[in-house]
Amino acid sequence: MTHRIVLLAAIALLTVPAVQAQSTGMANPAAARREQAAERREAAAARREAVGDRRMALSPEQREAARTRRVERMGSMPEGQAQFRTDMRAYQRSLRERAGDLRAQVRAGTITADDMATQLRAYRAANRPTNPASTKPSPRSP
Repeated sequence: MTHRIVLLAAIALLTVPAVQAQSTGMANPAAARREQAAERREAAAARREAVGDRRMALSPEQREAARTRRVERMGSMPEGQAQFRTDMRAYQRSLRERAGDLRAQVRAGTITADDMATQLRAYRAANRPTNPASTKPSPRSP
């Protein structure tokens, strides 16, 4: 008799999480993640639209003032930092081209995706420009 009760209790404990998941809509965790991702995408789109609306609400004078401040900020940038920005843009452009070429090779079956990842990692390590602001000596003593 006690074995039956223990067996029934064990079955009840095993089925309770499944029943709770179905009642809360979490029967399929992958579906729940997809739904959450869709909600995040919708929220991001709403934020982008709000930014665009704020920009459009600016008067021409306010837009010109914002543009002037942006130009002044970029003009007052240290020479090394400005050069780094230029180098970084060129690097990103070349990296996109390189990744596109490698993706085409993967699609053609010439190389594997793992080979592509390895080659991109090596390309990044060899060609990424260094930021002069991050090359300052560490304040810690050796």
